[in-house]
Amino acid sequence: MSDEQREKARAELAWLENDLIRRRKRLAYWTRRKHQAETLPNILEDLREGAFYFHMRAQELVNSGERLRAYLVIELQEQPDHQPAYHYAH
Repeated sequence: MSDEQREKARAELAWLENDLIRRRKRLAYWTRRKHQAETLPNILEDLREGAFYFHMRAQELVNSGERLRAYLVIELQEQPDHQPAYHYAH
């Protein structure tokens, strides 16, 4: 992997880390909505179904982001001059 490719992978990983935060927040929101749909009485059926659907989609987005993140981390770690500090500073 060239220096340019390595830097591109690091930049993509940093972007993905930020995007995963957004995806996890969205999943937390839809998890709350799904819980409400399961427990609160008198919720319209279309709203209930929507909460389940959007929760499922949010979970899929988090899962796909986690898979991509794992792939990028492995790709960087397999490089001989891997620098473990590829994460951005909080």
